[in-house]
Amino acid sequence: MIYDAAALPHPLVLEADVCVVGSGAGGGTAAMVAAEAGLRVVVLEAGAFVPPEAMTQREEQMIPALLWDHGGRTTADRAVAIHQGRAVGGSTVHNLNLIKRVPDAILEAWRRERGLSHLSLARWHALYDEAEALLGVTDVPEALVSRHNRVLRDGAEALGWRGGRLRHNRAGCQTSGFCLLGCAYDAKNNVPRVVLPRAVRAGATVLSNAQAVRVEQDDGRARAVVARAIDPVTRVTRGRVEIRARHVCLSASATGTAALLARSEVPDPSGTTGRGLRVHPALVVAGEMRDEVRAWQGVPQSYECTEHLTLTGTARPPLGTRTWIVPAFAHPIGTATMLPGLGAEHRRLMRLYPRLAVLTAMIHDETAGRVRPSGELGVELDYWPDAADRAELLFGLEACARLLFAAGARRVFVPTHPVTELSPSDPFPRFALERGSMPVTAVHPMASVPMGDDPRASAVGSDGAHHHVDGLWVADGSLFPTSIGVPPQLSIYAMGLHVGRAIAGRGARGRA
Repeated sequence: MIYDAAALPHPLVLEADVCVVGSGAGGGTAAMVAAEAGLRVVVLEAGAFVPPEAMTQREEQMIPALLWDHGGRTTADRAVAIHQGRAVGGSTVHNLNLIKRVPDAILEAWRRERGLSHLSLARWHALYDEAEALLGVTDVPEALVSRHNRVLRDGAEALGWRGGRLRHNRAGCQTSGFCLLGCAYDAKNNVPRVVLPRAVRAGATVLSNAQAVRVEQDDGRARAVVARAIDPVTRVTRGRVEIRARHVCLSASATGTAALLARSEVPDPSGTTGRGLRVHPALVVAGEMRDEVRAWQGVPQSYECTEHLTLTGTARPPLGTRTWIVPAFAHPIGTATMLPGLGAEHRRLMRLYPRLAVLTAMIHDETAGRVRPSGELGVELDYWPDAADRAELLFGLEACARLLFAAGARRVFVPTHPVTELSPSDPFPRFALERGSMPVTAVHPMASVPMGDDPRASAVGSDGAHHHVDGLWVADGSLFPTSIGVPPQLSIYAMGLHVGRAIAGRGARGRA
């Protein structure tokens, strides 16, 4: 069952075999596997349970309901916006359902450099096959390639650049375009639709509005998770929740998991916990097309340009080989907050809304940021792309402009302050990417607790077990040793399956 922790009597103390912190792709799947293996599972989720019938398709309501910090999470210096899900189902509730596997070259580099004895290439492939079957992954049909995505395709074909249709985990899509605000039509094959129902049928209990604040340890073993029941409206603490469990699985995202480990003073002789954060930073460029694009309609992202993306697993590859380009768009309020200018200037740009096409250049980053806890409930994120990553971002910026012009854009807008407008005949300016000069966004935090088989070089092994605290596990994107250069949701589902099975095996032996 799913219960609202804020509505229950406090203090609340429950016993379980496994306590999973976080209900996203990693935590939800690990909980499903453990519950179906016969273990008593309790899942703690800091956000609310928002069913499809409660998804109003209104930005001012859904963004605060589904995202951390009401959609306003940033790095400590506010230079990078980082959007993360905060609801039962985590980021699978609001994401755009893109499915890609980590390239073999990166997986093989991880294995060479980190050991990863539990994750052979064959094991990864089997996990991907299983996760794709679980999620009903298919190619995006040609009929669902929207006008906005065709702009990118037209530009790529005109330039002779490599690209193609994407894969997704949707079933019954109504092409409403509201994916970022949650699907009111329940057409996402995500954690709430596919994974948690199985976990609940197997006996798992989910507590929403329950934010974990500390892992209790005794004599080198995890013993319990202490959480706070959070009022879903005011976000104030309503009471204490404690889950006593033989196994604790942290799946609170690359920000929440690392912060929770640090706040709990979990030992890590390697010093890697919270220090390897990657985020896939991105810049956007808008183009004014001659005809209406109505980019808010249809499947948001169904076509990609991979001309400048060559994922080899080697460090510091040449400039122009780490950039992934896809369409990006925002609903009216989001667009209004991102467009520069005031008064008449801002109104002029907003009037172009139906004819705007927007592309984003997301990079496979090598910058290592940091995660720290902030008080009992918060996180502090330090991240600014280094010189090589900034150069790659600016390369991607120009590539997006070239694609838009090749597709027939009359003007291109670069969101500097003030906005830079370019015509097809203008040379592309040489920009300097500095803090605050352009909006840098990220939606893929990862790699903050990089896994490895050597306890001297990592905190967590390739089976998800913590090297230094028995009964403590991690199952989310924190585990990736580096950036992966592609959307991470499939790989996080795969880690949920992988770590969930390891917990189930250990849990079954513990009960014997």
